Amino acid sequence: MPPIDRRQGLWSLAALGLASTLPLAWARRAQAVPRGGVLAVVEKGEGRVAFYRLPDGERLGQVPLGVQPHEMVADAAGRFAYIGGYGVKGWQFGGEGGHQLWVIDLEARKLARTIDLSPHRRWHGMRMDAKGRLYALSETDSLLARFDKPATADSPDRMIPVGGARSHYFVVKGNGSRAYVADTMSGMVIMVNPDDASFAPVKQHIGIAPEGLALSPDERTLYVVDRPAGILHALDAVTLRPRARKTLRGEAVRVIVQPDGRLIVSNTADKSLTRHSPATLAEEARLPLPAAAPGLNLPVGGSILYAALENNRIAIVDLAGWKITGGFATGDAPDTAVLL
Repeated sequence: MPPIDRRQGLWSLAALGLASTLPLAWARRAQAVPRGGVLAVVEKGEGRVAFYRLPDGERLGQVPLGVQPHEMVADAAGRFAYIGGYGVKGWQFGGEGGHQLWVIDLEARKLARTIDLSPHRRWHGMRMDAKGRLYALSETDSLLARFDKPATADSPDRMIPVGGARSHYFVVKGNGSRAYVADTMSGMVIMVNPDDASFAPVKQHIGIAPEGLALSPDERTLYVVDRPAGILHALDAVTLRPRARKTLRGEAVRVIVQPDGRLIVSNTADKSLTRHSPATLAEEARLPLPAAAPGLNLPVGGSILYAALENNRIAIVDLAGWKITGGFATGDAPDTAVLL
């Protein structure tokens, strides 16, 4: 498969990732177990979520889902996780794609229920705001769905038209007042107001195919990776006006933000992680990886990164020491993950 066919991170919680979207309660939980606990991993090729003990990687269980689950996010209490049914291997593959949202009981490690979102399909990006509301993005319909009480909801409370051509990935502000969508087909980043569908989406063309997104800790700057061009952009999060740009080491897929504001980029062509200055976007350090990392999973406030690799492994990366400290094998195509 060509490099552009490889997906979505996340990471993670994406995408961002985790570093810009999880509530503070989850951050405290993550900090308490930086070297232990259990990692729940979406394995796209297996159609499941698998649970691995840290740091040795013993598989403790699994929850079968369906064809090509992709993005996952968990609530602040670590009680439920929500996973979109993408349904196809990549955005350029044919087929209708999935129409469901799976709800996982993380304590019981079982499928709690499935929400049918048809006729809307290819649910990809998944986020939660600090109020506990769940957001999900339909790529085919360029619609952002919001569930105000996701633990019990059977349908969205709000559907916001994004106005894109193929809306693949997004991040949301902590208070839910703005969401930022990477529209891969049009080359645009689109800002919407999830509370007000009458708000005219703000669109900024940045290049070929924007994908990875992350917000700065103060939510004033939006960082965007133009994947095939291998360019990192910094945009004003209020106006989407460009602030800075940096050419990367070829194709790149994800960008996340550390607690100190520095950026981590997953370079697919170079098979590496690079650390960048938030002010200038200049590269400060490089860490070679055994394989490209389509998924970057960093619990908020933490310093241990769980990188999902294309060789079906999780690499455990100590960001403070800037080194790989461990890892373990997974099923086919690991991606987003939740630390329990």
